[in-house]
Amino acid sequence: MNKSTILLICFLVFYISLPVKAEEKKIQKRIVNGKIITDTKGNAINAHGGGFLKIGDYYYWIGENRKNGIFVSCYRSKDLINWEFRGDLLTRQSHQELDRANIERPKIIYNEKTKKFVMWMHYEYGRDYSYARAAVAISDNIEKPFTYLKSFRPFGNMSRDCTLYKDNDGTAYFFSSARENYDMMLYRLTDDYQDTKEQLATLWPGGHREAPALVKRGDYYFLITSGCTGWAPNQAKYAYSKSITGPWSDLINLGDETTYNSQSTYIIPLEGKKSTSYLYVGDRWDGNQYFNSTYVFLPLLFKSETGLYLNWTPELLPLVLDGELFTFNQ
Repeated sequence: MNKSTILLICFLVFYISLPVKAEEKKIQKRIVNGKIITDTKGNAINAHGGGFLKIGDYYYWIGENRKNGIFVSCYRSKDLINWEFRGDLLTRQSHQELDRANIERPKIIYNEKTKKFVMWMHYEYGRDYSYARAAVAISDNIEKPFTYLKSFRPFGNMSRDCTLYKDNDGTAYFFSSARENYDMMLYRLTDDYQDTKEQLATLWPGGHREAPALVKRGDYYFLITSGCTGWAPNQAKYAYSKSITGPWSDLINLGDETTYNSQSTYIIPLEGKKSTSYLYVGDRWDGNQYFNSTYVFLPLLFKSETGLYLNWTPELLPLVLDGELFTFNQ
């Protein structure tokens, strides 16, 4: 075999192996907490303050983007580890009211009657957080651009950090921080989920809570919130109730004094063939450089009907088909 033939063979072996190695780099085997998470194309995922929705075999992750006039972006995954970018749902060009706006904490639920995906979010105009409004957008397809409808103050109340919750009977609720974040408000939505129908309760008046995340397990609702310390992390607290309208328990500490350097955004129920697990999702904010902010996915553990615990793990493996979570210390 001459030298030219050997060189050609070496080149072909090297060339053929390149796509395989590049593809391998895009496949993640575990969730690594506190690190930049990339999508299947290797780009950093921008979906902060986000919510999750399971449709068929896919989990959808919808959150803040903030780059190049984009407000809300959409990703999907079958394993909660490898995320595929599916599109931008809301941008500055979506509506004239969004031209100088800022959007935070978008959450989406689906309305079976209207066949619409409905997004609620915190809307600001300018940079001083004085506008403090809720906003609503809708779409026929969770992966396609949403139609922006309006922003408003529910029943005249300020509305900042927020979340949506759709109960088993199809009733939808909106939680949001009001009165300069000193009150957490609870509203029932209209049947089409596009407006508030009733102001139901003020949770922990004067408690100064934000970043609500809600889940139901058994007979109890659990609501996680954070304190209000700007970009700096603080001690998360949770409360429980047999009725979403209350009475709610006192606030109970969750995790460590900084909630493992994170702020709550959502709780994912992982319903599988063997069991159901619950996954806390939080943002690890970088107040100096927003786009250096990362995420944490941590198992929520129940040691009694109302005893909720959150422990740190550097790495996590969700087994979505079984509904189980495995943690790794290294």
